[in-house]
Amino acid sequence: MPESEMPTYLFPLVILLSLGLLMTGIGMILNLRILGRLGRLEKAISQSSKSRGVRETPEAEPSSAETSQGGAFETFLSEDPARLRLSKAEQFAAYRQWRDDKGLNWSNS
Repeated sequence: MPESEMPTYLFPLVILLSLGLLMTGIGMILNLRILGRLGRLEKAISQSSKSRGVRETPEAEPSSAETSQGGAFETFLSEDPARLRLSKAEQFAAYRQWRDDKGLNWSNS
């Protein structure tokens, strides 16, 4: 038997290893394509939300019912006079925290 010939029982093993490497390569290529598409989608979503001026909910202003005369917002401000010196954004953030601490938010029920 010449040295260059492979035994016949190794052919299926070589074929299976080759197919495994080929499938792994194809899987890696597909994963890279999916990651690229996902990155472009995330970038598009973040740009569209910035262009529409979407603000996060903690920075949103209280509704008119919350800020009406004798409402919870006035109670919040009257509890600590230092809160009146805060900027509006800081007041709203502190108010939301105050409501959360008092259990006045729906999410706590």
